[in-house]
Amino acid sequence: MSFSFTYPNTPYYLPTTTNFDISINITGTEPSNVIYKISDSSPNANLPSGLSINPVNGSIIGTTSFASISSLRNYIVDASSAIQIESSANLSILVDITPEFVYPQSPYTLTKNNSYIGINQIKPNYTFTNKTGTTYTLISSPLLTDVSLNLDTTNGNIFGIPDISSNLTSYTIRATNQNITYDTIIKISVEIPPTIIYPFNEYSLTQNEAVSIIPNKLSENTNTIYSINCSLPSGLVFNSNTGEISGTPTILTTYHNYRVQVSDSIGEAFTIINLNVVKIFLAPPVFATENVLPGDFITNPAVQMRRKAEILQYKENSSKLTKQQYLSLLARGKGPYSKRVWATQGDAFTSPNTSGLSQDGSILACNSPKTYIQKPSSASNVPGPVINLFLDPNVQPNGYTQPIRKRVNIGFKWPFSSGN
Repeated sequence: MSFSFTYPNTPYYLPTTTNFDISINITGTEPSNVIYKISDSSPNANLPSGLSINPVNGSIIGTTSFASISSLRNYIVDASSAIQIESSANLSILVDITPEFVYPQSPYTLTKNNSYIGINQIKPNYTFTNKTGTTYTLISSPLLTDVSLNLDTTNGNIFGIPDISSNLTSYTIRATNQNITYDTIIKISVEIPPTIIYPFNEYSLTQNEAVSIIPNKLSENTNTIYSINCSLPSGLVFNSNTGEISGTPTILTTYHNYRVQVSDSIGEAFTIINLNVVKIFLAPPVFATENVLPGDFITNPAVQMRRKAEILQYKENSSKLTKQQYLSLLARGKGPYSKRVWATQGDAFTSPNTSGLSQDGSILACNSPKTYIQKPSSASNVPGPVINLFLDPNVQPNGYTQPIRKRVNIGFKWPFSSGN
């Protein structure tokens, strides 16, 4: 049987800094005393630096280095006896850098519907450089596209806007440089960001009546912490584990806004709610239109407050005051032009702020979303117990008509219109 040999996996793409022993396959019977060497007719006479041919068995052995880097080279190897060339074989070798890379912050926790495009892309670190011509492919299942992420095949960047939540998943990314490959595993999870929404933006609580206000949309992640930017009205407590506001308010307050924030490992979110505490009135008289709608009723105490404000806006008779007395009143804030009792919206603020944030983005300390400034009745020389007065432009002082009342066994039922 005739003798022949081959290098079965030629061409060979060899990475740097690696030991190699490339063996031949022999067909037939190898003659005795055969010597293997690079043929004199070979296009290239020398193997890459660090590699050599074993003259006894024809294998290519050695350790590549950066000095070995070379393009694809073709060789002819002869197996010669003492008198002739018994057989020849073709051999091709390329040596280049292994495209090593890693995603340094793996595992990655991504936020659902957040943008990972541009500078926010997930980028690998390269052991050397991202050599031109290197390609990156996903060689595992599931796919990145299952969560709306994509792989840049030129640099290994991962980008997109994940729109589906997923548990921590491993993906294998392969970099290929001149048929020299390197695999890296990246772990990614997509989680829902925290949210907090209360059923209403504004709550008017009643003094000495228990209340429980619970967010109707909570964070779905672990290690969630809720916080509020300042103290609630006396008697109310804030639950930092659930965001619930509960308790029995004991002290009357005007409207204030509160910034409630939720934070977890994914991020944070906040909402603004407004609270006040009012005293309950037993069967307060109201007036309303013929077609009564929710929110149309205005209590008699509110009308009385507006009437007092209307009356007290007129300045006191100062015809008997001397000039010195008049200036003294002005200095004490009691002159005819001082805002002694109230301020309307235009007087108080040019633009009301209900966001809970100042113009520079800092948190305000429970500022009032209403723009009414209350002053004590003593500022207008009103006798009797001191109460706070303010002018509410939403309450009409004139045209008040007594509503139709319906007698019940405990008195009168309020409210009641002619349509009831």
